[in-house]
Amino acid sequence: MRFVDPHVHWWDRANPRFVTATQEQADAFGMGDVSGMDRDYGRDEYLADAATATVEVEKVVWVTATLDFGGQVGEVEWIDRTTAGAPLLAAIVGGIDPTLPVAEWQAAFDAQARAERFRGIRILAGLDHASPLADEVMRVLADRGCVYDLVAHHETMGDAARLAERHPRVPFVLEHMGWPQRPDDPDDVAAWRVGIDRLAAVETVACKLSGLAMSLHSFDAEAQRPFIEHCLAAFGVERCMFASNFPVDALYGGFAEMFALYESLTDGLPEADREALFAGNAERIYGI
Repeated sequence: MRFVDPHVHWWDRANPRFVTATQEQADAFGMGDVSGMDRDYGRDEYLADAATATVEVEKVVWVTATLDFGGQVGEVEWIDRTTAGAPLLAAIVGGIDPTLPVAEWQAAFDAQARAERFRGIRILAGLDHASPLADEVMRVLADRGCVYDLVAHHETMGDAARLAERHPRVPFVLEHMGWPQRPDDPDDVAAWRVGIDRLAAVETVACKLSGLAMSLHSFDAEAQRPFIEHCLAAFGVERCMFASNFPVDALYGGFAEMFALYESLTDGLPEADREALFAGNAERIYGI
């Protein structure tokens, strides 16, 4: 099976703007011990991981990971420069710091957009999706034909859905299924389901099936199944895509284990649906 991976992080600790999550930050999100992320991770390390699975990775979408919110420009310039001519990396998702004055974050956006493979942004923190600023960011994305990689938890999914409704020219891609924060809390999971259904009601919103290992701390199929199946039912096969989130999800298992999980959860689907989930949807949405 071919795989187009729409969410990878490659980094080099020699890059002065690369900042990994501190343990304190990771604890706030329930990620567990993140010391395993404190290492260089690039194309070669990713391909070595992918080689352990029965899959051919054809393309990847690289997503900004720096926690130095002024460092996205340098990070995008670094990945664009160091992967020039490498066919594997097909798209780049950068980021902006929305707390900066408008002229400054727009300049940062323009600098990243000079990369030929630039496809859009994610905003890790600092943006109120109900604010006029969010509307301004969406107008910039719409004018440039860019994707918005949405970082949202159940508390903010309603505002994000309304933002997507106001800006139908911007494709939204929910990262990591909205990253359930307390998967063992029935009330939290119920609120997550409501948020997912609200976002899925907006036809321009898609969903990355990834990142659950950060919350569940495992690739156990039965633990992940309820979340993945709910997203598939809500968004439909045509708006979902599997992603690795490596090396972050690698904290809790190998690439082969992850891919076997995804295969097992889609065993009963037609081949055309599996092709869409593992490759075609990512190619279409990111224009690769």
